[in-house]
Parts: sequence; structure tokens; C-alpha cells
Amino acid sequence: MTKEEIRQAHLEYLNWIDSLTELNEEKANTPYAAGKWSPNEIIMHLAEWDRFTLVQRIPSMREGEKLEAFPNFEVFNAKAAALAHEQTFKETLSYAKQQRQGIMEQLEAIAEVEWDKAFYIGEHKETIRSYFTSFMEHDNHHRLQISAR
Repeated sequence: MTKEEIRQAHLEYLNWIDSLTELNEEKANTPYAAGKWSPNEIIMHLAEWDRFTLVQRIPSMREGEKLEAFPNFEVFNAKAAALAHEQTFKETLSYAKQQRQGIMEQLEAIAEVEWDKAFYIGEHKETIRSYFTSFMEHDNHHRLQISAR
């Protein structure tokens, strides 16, 4: 994906977040399937990974950098789901938008020539482009879960 395609995908994500305001609190807090997360939990999950990326990843995404491996996914995701229960769905949506807008601002400031320079997350080689291409796939996975309701 090009920088512009990733920017467009982020804009589509923000539009999608805006579209979710039509869900009432009951629907937003009802799991999309038995044993699965609710839309509120899914959005908080995405928002918390955005926050992590904004704070822990983007500032260090430079050629040759060695970033720590990802935190334990199950623990991180459980904490994110728990946070969703501490606020309304509208508050979660607002928080999610703030985090994604922060990512967009930081990415905009990075020249596209930097997007293919390798850095490491743990032992895994990454680039800004590959990281955010996977990021978009993760977004789409969860968007489909909510849309399938």
C-alpha cells in the first residue's frame, strides 16, 4: 500500500467509526456472537492498539531500530475489553477517533522514502509500510465482525 492508500484507509476507518454512533448502548454492549466481544469492546481493542502504536511504535520506527516484541496479546486485549466497560460507547468512539487521528498526524509527518526502511520488532523485520498494511487488515477483520451483526 502507498502512503496515500494507507491515509485513505485511515479516513475510511474514521468514517466507519462515525457511522457506529447509530448503535444504541444496548446493541453496542451486546457481543456480536456467543462468547465474542461486543462492538464497544472491539472498538476499545482497536483504540488501545492505536494508542500503543502511537506511543510505543511510531516514534521508534526508524531504520535499524530494535523495538521490543509485542506485549502478550491476551493480556493486552483483556485490559482493553475491560476498559470498554468503564465508559459509554460514545466515549469509546470518541477515544478511538482521537487515537487514530494521532496516528494519521504522525504518519503524515514521515516522508514516504522512510516507509520502506527496515526496523525490528523483536526478531521480526518490519517497515512502516508493512506494519500499517497489516494494521489495515486487522481493522478490516474487526469491521467485518461488527458489520455482520
